Amino acid sequence: MLFQRGPNVLYNYTDKHLDPKVYTAANLWRRNDIKDDYLSSLVLMDEYLIRSGDTPESVSFDFYGRVDFGWCIMVANDITSYHDQWPRTSTALSDYVYAKYENPAAVMMYETTEVTDALGRKIVKAGLRVPSNYQVTYYDGTASAGVTVNPVSPVTYYQYEERLNSEKEKINVIKPAYIEEFVRVYVSSLHRAGSTVIGQSKADIKID
Repeated sequence: MLFQRGPNVLYNYTDKHLDPKVYTAANLWRRNDIKDDYLSSLVLMDEYLIRSGDTPESVSFDFYGRVDFGWCIMVANDITSYHDQWPRTSTALSDYVYAKYENPAAVMMYETTEVTDALGRKIVKAGLRVPSNYQVTYYDGTASAGVTVNPVSPVTYYQYEERLNSEKEKINVIKPAYIEEFVRVYVSSLHRAGSTVIGQSKADIKID
């Protein structure tokens, strides 16, 4: 597992510099220099659409036949918080939304719907955030005064959260042929600056 192989940080959880009290934790804040270069290659990656109930471990098992490369799934997609960045199941999403908002069915914002003229030319692009009274007038050759429309659609808080959740479903997965090499290079680079660092506060634990 990454936590066992990675470097440690000694964190002083008191205000005392001369008589510190520390605990040891995995230093997951240290940026891995090879990640961007390695993972930017589309040749090494497969696209995957997360299914309801999937976890990093289950995806790891499906691709690699083992669950302990789940951390590779997270690293490959810059996921540092499973709770916030991994897509929720429909039940979990419902629980989350109803806990977060007093009225999830209330309108959060308004967006444009697509408008095209008689020749098929796009006048208004869909998905632009606008006021509820947004209007546009265009000439399509059938009305001398032009055509005025109100291409606006409401988006509720629940719909907004559903959209965010759906965006998390598409991830990249390192191809099985390259996973062992990635693990070796990644773990090696984690230790390049030493296995243990000392932090007095969160500010001392910085991403290199």
